[in-house]
This record gives sequence, structure tokens and C-alpha cells, in this order.
Amino acid sequence: MPEVARIGLSEREANERGVGYRLVKIPLEHVLRARTLAETRGFLKALIERGGDCILGFTAFGVEAGEVMAVAQVAMAAGLSYTALRDMILTHPTMAQGLADLFSSVPRG
Repeated sequence: MPEVARIGLSEREANERGVGYRLVKIPLEHVLRARTLAETRGFLKALIERGGDCILGFTAFGVEAGEVMAVAQVAMAAGLSYTALRDMILTHPTMAQGLADLFSSVPRG
């Protein structure tokens, strides 16, 4: 069974609270390390504040989900924008590298 790791708001919680967000989600098959491990089942997903760069919530479902979530958790606790993770050069090959792919696909607005 793949791991599930989540921090911050879920889509449901954001909707219930009336918090505007942009949703970004990629399948694990887009993460190079997942492919090298032959563990491509799952996804990475984040909620980004509408009109800003704050990470409101993050979910990982798949191999090493807890390890990837820890990187997002530190960024959120430090108040870093999603662009900090998007532009950071992370260790290769790691699952955390998938954060750059995830945050590169954040829609404008």
C-alpha cells in the first residue's frame, strides 16, 4: 500500500472555510525517482493561495510520501512561497525533486 502524507488544508477544508486556492496535481509517473524505483502509483498535490504564493496544503500519495511531505512542511513552516521549492535545486535522484515539477505547473492567478 502506498503511503499517504498530508499537511495543511485539504480541498474540502479550504472550501468549507471559503479559502480561495489554486490546485496543482501531478501523477508520480512524472517524478523521475518514482520511475527508477518502478513505483509510479500515486500523485503529488498542493493548494496554493489564490492571488498569492503561499502553500496552503500539500498531499503526497505514493512511495516515500512522508519524506516528500517533510520538505513541503518545512517550507510551509518557514513561510516560503511555492516558487522557492519550484526554483530550488534539490538532491538528485530523490522523490523531493518532484516538488519542482509539481510547483512548475501552478496555474496563474
